[in-house]
Amino acid sequence: MAFVHETGEVLHSWFRCGNAYTSNGIVEFMKECKAHISDEIKLMVRGDSGFFTGELLDYLESLNAGYLIKVKLKNLVYLLSQQNWSSIPGHAGYEQTVFYYKCAGWSHERRFLAVRYLKKDDKSGLFPMPDYDYFCYVTTDESLTPLQVHHKYGERATCETWIEECKNQMKACNIRTEDFFANAALFQCSILAYNIIKWMALLAGGKVRHWEVKTIRLYIVRVAGKLIESARQLTLKLPRMFLYQDEWRRWEQMSVSVSFD
Repeated sequence: MAFVHETGEVLHSWFRCGNAYTSNGIVEFMKECKAHISDEIKLMVRGDSGFFTGELLDYLESLNAGYLIKVKLKNLVYLLSQQNWSSIPGHAGYEQTVFYYKCAGWSHERRFLAVRYLKKDDKSGLFPMPDYDYFCYVTTDESLTPLQVHHKYGERATCETWIEECKNQMKACNIRTEDFFANAALFQCSILAYNIIKWMALLAGGKVRHWEVKTIRLYIVRVAGKLIESARQLTLKLPRMFLYQDEWRRWEQMSVSVSFD
């Protein structure tokens, strides 16, 4: 799944078998994503370690697109332990490093930025061994320090919330039939419904645009009422006292005009 960071909408999605590895077909997936994006828009791709593959990085570089991806290597801890580390002012226990490295199968070196945090400094025993948590990233953004890159990648946590909304709140991953293609069609219907809700929230503006699907259901949808038609007009009658009246009043005060050509 690919999300637009600025809006939270799903840019593109594939329904795949559960045994498919994360990066399988990632370049073709990114080509389809690019087809949805204007050439005038500067693309910045942020992905977890499952997308750490030279094939993807080569493709993004061919588009002159930026990327920030978490590194996944078998020998990563050893590789990082061989680098020169410097302390980070104002962040006790944190150190950072920048280095260039060429992974197997890559055509050239790329810039790696890493942060480590001292979990435990065990000075007992004959050979004291400090215990670190390591965080390593590869990125095209040369303006950021390793700590800034670490925080920038941390913003991706919002993406996990969007995934949860799609999978659970919109039931996108409820397997309803024994037919793969039928399930794929239902999955895309759920994604479309999710995007429509996001677009409506963006049009409404205010804090509504930050609400999750379940919040919109609770505040706006799950309200007992009666719809009455009189003189060719529809009137929604609500109880005198009901929950979340303030949110309803805000929606009543919003005036949104949408035209279609």
